[in-house]
Amino acid sequence: MIAVFQNALIEYLKTAGFNTKDYFGEFARPSEAKLLKTFLPGIMVDFVDSKPDGLQRENVTFSLYIVHATYSKQENLRTQTDLTLLDYIWSIRKLIIRKSIGGSDPIEITRIKKIYDDAKDSAYLTVYQMVITATLNDPTPLDEEIE
Repeated sequence: MIAVFQNALIEYLKTAGFNTKDYFGEFARPSEAKLLKTFLPGIMVDFVDSKPDGLQRENVTFSLYIVHATYSKQENLRTQTDLTLLDYIWSIRKLIIRKSIGGSDPIEITRIKKIYDDAKDSAYLTVYQMVITATLNDPTPLDEEIE
């Protein structure tokens, strides 16, 4: 159920034109992260937490890592990239807030926070974390009756 939601979320974002992929710990040490220029700006989706809500419902939390970089030392270009990233985040927000994906209840966004903003290699890398929650509903009936 959780994997179905994650895959549906990634495909939904891709279909809307966002570079999106699974997160594999790239920002555990942001200063060591390796990113492809062709992926930027991009979104990485990470399952964080799950809490059962009855027999056929699950409350899940995911982090969306929103990443962009500028390869210019010119302050005006770096500022423009930062503003473009804020617009990009707003576009993601508008696309997913209150959206039901993969049989979920509507998605809620609980937090958006800048978690990294620094020079890295020959680029200025910025990473925001968007925390989302949703309740997943399992449509399959239980195998056993409850007494």
